[in-house]
Amino acid sequence: MKGIAQFRRDRLTLGLAFLLPFLTLLIFGFAIRLESKDITLIVQDFDRINLSSSYIERLYATNQFVPKQWSGGNPVRDAIDRGIAKAAVVIPPQFSRDI
Repeated sequence: MKGIAQFRRDRLTLGLAFLLPFLTLLIFGFAIRLESKDITLIVQDFDRINLSSSYIERLYATNQFVPKQWSGGNPVRDAIDRGIAKAAVVIPPQFSRDI
């Protein structure tokens, strides 16, 4: 009870108790973005039919991914290991049959 009475008398503490959390919420709400953009992506398509091609087009249509081309022994692993791509999508053979 004594603490509540002191809290009520001190207007500055009362104002800060409500204002600081509100300001923190506003700052973090506008400053932190959880949106992913410009992720370099390599796609290895073993199916190579219209369905897999349209799937790849839809991936890039989101504007979250940047296409990267890489060739080699294992293009997916090599591109990620060397830092050329951040993510990879492997479309297996007979992709359209599995759907």
